[in-house]
Amino acid sequence: MRVALDEQIFAVQPYGGISRLFYEMASAFVRDSALGVELERLDAPVVNEYLLADEELTARLGVRRASGPYRALGHYVARRRRTAPADVVHNTFYMPRGLGEHPSSQRVVTVYDMIPELLPKTRRRLDFLTEKHRYVRSADHIICISESTRRDLLRVYPDIHAPVTIAYPGVGPAFRPDSGSSRTQPEPYILHVGNRSSYKDGATLLRAFVQIANRMPDYTLYLVGGGPLTKAEREILAPRGLLSRVRQESLPDSDVPAAYAAAAVTVFPSRYEGFGLPGVEAMASGSPLVLADTSSLPEVGGSAARYFPPGDERTLAAVLVEVLGDADAQREMGEAGVAQARRFSWSGYAAANVEAYRAVLGEG
Repeated sequence: MRVALDEQIFAVQPYGGISRLFYEMASAFVRDSALGVELERLDAPVVNEYLLADEELTARLGVRRASGPYRALGHYVARRRRTAPADVVHNTFYMPRGLGEHPSSQRVVTVYDMIPELLPKTRRRLDFLTEKHRYVRSADHIICISESTRRDLLRVYPDIHAPVTIAYPGVGPAFRPDSGSSRTQPEPYILHVGNRSSYKDGATLLRAFVQIANRMPDYTLYLVGGGPLTKAEREILAPRGLLSRVRQESLPDSDVPAAYAAAAVTVFPSRYEGFGLPGVEAMASGSPLVLADTSSLPEVGGSAARYFPPGDERTLAAVLVEVLGDADAQREMGEAGVAQARRFSWSGYAAANVEAYRAVLGEG
């Protein structure tokens, strides 16, 4: 079957969860002929580093490096609309012009989360330029990346008539317990990976660390990504003299698996996630995982993770003390996490998308 993606997300996202989903899916389609998907070429400038680092996929899709997101997005908006025949069109995001392309094709739409609708104060600039509601209502088939997202979608749009199925994202082979440790990492440490602002709720983790710092004097809080500590974050730590025990740095993708593998525990305190890739990556790397008990995160962690009520710093502090004080618990959680992570693979994600394509074409 011929499938047309577009360059929307690759034009605006150098890194990030959504572009990761489409990169891994496109990679599987190109490399696994058994999936039966022939991708249309993009022939477009992009900024996405996952795609640009893959020479085979870059050549196959005809993409090239743009000088920046504005240039890549401008090319997308200004270029001629694509009307060539394709069996399925699967847009990578929700910009209005994508709705006019490949008008005779069956339309499949992926819903990643319902954060802009349920948490409107967290809307990003791009959310104001998109029309997700039109994509959802015009779709012939909708794919959600978790059961939690599916429930939220149907709560916000109860009049949807298109079939809604689930395709769980995966985790790559680089994330494994024996991935080693970086010389730059502090040890022992509590790990957080990714953004910390807004609904990501890094402040709850910082406050929990303040509560346990005296009882766990050997531990550092290691923050990977998310930018330097903000003024508000420093104000949480400074009165207790803990700035020197919190380390923030950005790591290249190649070093992130080692950061997980060497962590005493990984914490993902987000109040809402459509899926939560860092949780799966941590488990695949053998790190004990502590999650906020909300949205899709219990689907990710299953019985392998420990949970705390979102925003509850006291309970999070108690869970951390319990886990860090019990070497057997850390080992058991690490082993259980590796087993849980095996449920999520990029090949499985690609196959679930193909099943949606087949269903919308009447082949499933």
